[in-house]
Amino acid sequence: MKVLQILSAGAAMVIALSATQALAGGDPAKGEKLAKKKCGSCHTLDEGGANRLGPNLFGVLGRTAGTVEGFKFSKPMVASGLVWDGSSFTDFIEKPKKFMKGTKMGFRGLKKAAQRADLLAYFETLQAEGGEQAAHAGNVEDGRVAAQKYCAVCHSFEQGGKVVLGPNLFGIVGQPAASVVGFKYSEALTGSGLVWTDNNLIGFLADPEGFLPGTTARFPGLKTAKQKADILAYLKTFQ
Repeated sequence: MKVLQILSAGAAMVIALSATQALAGGDPAKGEKLAKKKCGSCHTLDEGGANRLGPNLFGVLGRTAGTVEGFKFSKPMVASGLVWDGSSFTDFIEKPKKFMKGTKMGFRGLKKAAQRADLLAYFETLQAEGGEQAAHAGNVEDGRVAAQKYCAVCHSFEQGGKVVLGPNLFGIVGQPAASVVGFKYSEALTGSGLVWTDNNLIGFLADPEGFLPGTTARFPGLKTAKQKADILAYLKTFQ
């Protein structure tokens, strides 16, 4: 029974990979408008901006949670040791109180994957010149373990690997969608113009149906930021 469940999850993941569009790529311009609407009443977004009801958010990606000088964070935030990367950021803004129990954040969250991707794309621009980001910083070995659990039933990873139930995933990061020779993709993916960027892969791994409403994928997605970041880090080794 357990084997059948794994096979079903793997097959669903293949379907989702074959039915995705570029929603999770994120539009910084849309993200800026959204940030001003949803975040601006409690946060400043400019470099050196003051703290308000919430901390200044300039340079938040790559920052350790609970470390903005002059702002009193909740105890769970300070104790979390969390670093704000692309995965933890999007998971938090989806449902803050679910992601971090005890947070003082009153914001209910963004349900739409596309909005979360747009907001992430905008916040990726809020960096000091020469500043570094830790967006999507995952652990390769943990990603290998996770990929073996969730992906290997249907995909090969090595260069020149055969097409199984899904396409070979070697070099998928940065690859145009529907470009693996010998695999029959869905019309949705073939016509999407999608490129497998970090954000697109993270968006798919998080929520296939939210990423592409109407997809026939039944894979429920990975719910933790770490799993998504780790699998992405692992896939990046295949170049």
